[in-house]
Amino acid sequence: MGIKIDALKCTGCMACEMACGYHRDDGFALLASCIVAYRTREKKDYFGVIVKEEDELLIARPEGLEVKKLGASEEPSEPAQKADASAKPMLLREACDMCEDMEVGPMCVKFCPVNAISPA
Repeated sequence: MGIKIDALKCTGCMACEMACGYHRDDGFALLASCIVAYRTREKKDYFGVIVKEEDELLIARPEGLEVKKLGASEEPSEPAQKADASAKPMLLREACDMCEDMEVGPMCVKFCPVNAISPA
C-alpha cells in the first residue's frame, strides 16, 4: 500500500510536507519529510509532489505520474534536457513508512486541504 497523488489538485501549500516533517522530527523540520511539494520557476502555478519510497521516487506532476527507481542512471537523454534537480535531495531522506505508528494513517493525507493525496 502507498499513497496516490493528484498533482492537478495540488496548490503547493506544503501542508503535506510540514505534517510529514513534524511527524518524523516532532518539529516543523522540512528536511525530515519524505514528501516534498515543489514548483518550478519556468511555469507559473505549476506544482508537483515527490515522495520517497523504499526503492523508488514517485514524482507527481500535472502531466502525470513518473516513477524513478533509486540507483537508476540520471543521465539526460538529450543535452537540452536536464535531470529533475528537485529529486536529488530526496535521496538523503528516509523512505515513507505510511505513518505506520499513527492510528489516523498517513499525516500527509490527513492534512492535505484539497484532498490531492489519498491512500492507494
